[in-house]
Amino acid sequence: MMTVALTPNQQVAAIFAAAFYGLFNLFSGFFIPRPRIPKWWVWYYWICPVAWTVYGCIVSQYGDVEHTIKIPGQADQPIKQYIQETFGYDPNFMGPVAVVLVAFAAFFATMFAFCIKALNFQKR
Repeated sequence: MMTVALTPNQQVAAIFAAAFYGLFNLFSGFFIPRPRIPKWWVWYYWICPVAWTVYGCIVSQYGDVEHTIKIPGQADQPIKQYIQETFGYDPNFMGPVAVVLVAFAAFFATMFAFCIKALNFQKR
């Protein structure tokens, strides 16, 4: 909705939204885990709303699971430890994740409202 408010028509908004979706998915930590993202790109992980959503979903679902899993070439380890070591997800970080997700929603809603009010693409 924010890209629709920022651009003159829905075709341009779709192009911008597709670019944002591509970058958001690439740096969300789903395809490339945060510990494996190059250090000069990890800043984008922290400003990506999809990364915070994936972080919250994984930690809320698996952050307290103590069942062991078998990993080829490694010793069995609990799921909680696996997501912490492999993906860098800290189960104790759930509070800040919730705050950041609410802040992202408020930011995008505010930007949408401001752009709808301030920008006028009509020609007279």
